[in-house]
Amino acid sequence: MGSAVKLKKMRISFEHITHRFTNESVLQDINLEIDRGEIVCIIGPSGSGKTTLLRIAAGLERVQNGRIMLNDLLLANSELHPPPEERSIGLVFQDHVLFPHKTVSENVGFGLRNVRNKERLHKIALGLESMRVVEVSDRYPQTLSGGQQQRVALVRALITEPGVMLLDEPFASVDVPLRKQLREDARKQLKANDTATLIVTHDPEEAMALADRVAVLVDGKLVQTGTPKELWHAPKHPFIAKTLSGLQTLRGKVQGPRLKTAFGDLSLSLINGRDKLRENDRAEIGIRPEKVSLAPSESPCFVRDIRFFGQKYVVFIQGDRDTLELHFEKEPSINIGEKVKLNLASAQAQLLSID
Repeated sequence: MGSAVKLKKMRISFEHITHRFTNESVLQDINLEIDRGEIVCIIGPSGSGKTTLLRIAAGLERVQNGRIMLNDLLLANSELHPPPEERSIGLVFQDHVLFPHKTVSENVGFGLRNVRNKERLHKIALGLESMRVVEVSDRYPQTLSGGQQQRVALVRALITEPGVMLLDEPFASVDVPLRKQLREDARKQLKANDTATLIVTHDPEEAMALADRVAVLVDGKLVQTGTPKELWHAPKHPFIAKTLSGLQTLRGKVQGPRLKTAFGDLSLSLINGRDKLRENDRAEIGIRPEKVSLAPSESPCFVRDIRFFGQKYVVFIQGDRDTLELHFEKEPSINIGEKVKLNLASAQAQLLSID
């Protein structure tokens, strides 16, 4: 392992990682590789195993089954468990964990103890400048805003030039107006350092904005990995359809050449993945809400609510048990409470699951 930690440019690979807490399976046969200079965001529902995977990579949890590789060298498995400080891995968590009794400069320089003083001061200055916190260099963490603290935490992690960076909900505690700028600054610096980066986030917008690839964990399983564009166009799981792709989900039953739903019938020819469907199958599909139109009708569906979201109007259509959200650029000429029918003739649909 000694030779591994000296490598500056790394890729990290998770191979067949399986993990349990007591009798509960948390991760199931995870295979994922992050190349040097690549940013991968992990997203998934609460309890899906996202943070556990980061803790295993960091050395805060032992590998139970499988192994982790840095380049072609073994980092950890069930028998090998080097401590976090020997892994050439940078860590940034949501709660910053800055030393309260040290100034910003002292916090940032903490990991440079074996560097000559002149070079150390130069590195600290460059790091603070890169994240635009030079002006607070002599202040203590408790006097900083949440955004400033997070910037300092990022600088402290990056200044040692780790081969891999792990970030767990790094911007969750930052005010919304600052979040976009902070993540742009972080992405720029991570790319400049050519660092393999794994980020856990619960924010779909953040994952799409930061990631070169997005890895989706659901119930401990890696259900899909791909570029933001790939996941947006071809989601393979209902969670991805709803959170990353902006699809609305419909449930229906295959009858002849159509899928019968509570909101109307949809031709099977409009469903991507229709070759998997058989007569009487019950299926869940995702549709692009902007590709659906509606008109007054005596159908059981009705307009439950209409809201204005700046660049679009969102109309909530209530079916038997489900609600559908339709998006319109112009204010729709319908009223709350009005019964409507949906025109699905131009719908773009993706098959998500079959019961």
